[in-house]
Amino acid sequence: MSKVHVEQGLKREISKRGRGNGVARTRVFLVLVLVPVVVLVVYYAPSLTALGWHVLHGRSIDYRGLHVTVPWGWTADLSLIKDDFPANPQGITLQKPPKTLNIESRGPELIYINLLLPDARSTPQQQAAEWESLFRQSHPKTQFDVSSPREFPESANCLQATPRGGAGDAPQGAALACVSIAGGWVANYAGSQRNVDLFRDVIGRLKPQG
Repeated sequence: MSKVHVEQGLKREISKRGRGNGVARTRVFLVLVLVPVVVLVVYYAPSLTALGWHVLHGRSIDYRGLHVTVPWGWTADLSLIKDDFPANPQGITLQKPPKTLNIESRGPELIYINLLLPDARSTPQQQAAEWESLFRQSHPKTQFDVSSPREFPESANCLQATPRGGAGDAPQGAALACVSIAGGWVANYAGSQRNVDLFRDVIGRLKPQG
């Protein structure tokens, strides 16, 4: 074998090793970059889900004649609308997903809105009185402080139940129910105290379509 052939063979071997080292460095770089990105995407998946919902549906939805605002960071469950019957509306549920996949879940944040249907057996005022009675029965005084919250829409009659004896720095829970005879709707909230103002804003914006 000539000297020229030997030198060419060495060059090819060096070139192969160089390409191999380049591929290895590229793989290491991709692993170092992609793995943290994938971890972050999975960790923040709930927030990204909410963002994706707003990209597809915007800031509001229409339900059975009501124009409902969906706040940023919240989603609306539209699956039940397909099976919604005029005589038995299922209502619409807004939910706030957690920001991250936090193992220590603080519970759901839910807003439920439905129509107040006419009842031949009772007047709207009687329906409202029955609604108030049921809310108080489901939130006994021994466990909850029940009151009529201030600064809510004048057209709505609302009650708020706050659990007695909040523990330490944990977010204080709250449950609210509102009925509007004039607007023809009922609304409920279950979640933390910090989103009560947001619930008030949502029901304050409820209005007929068009």
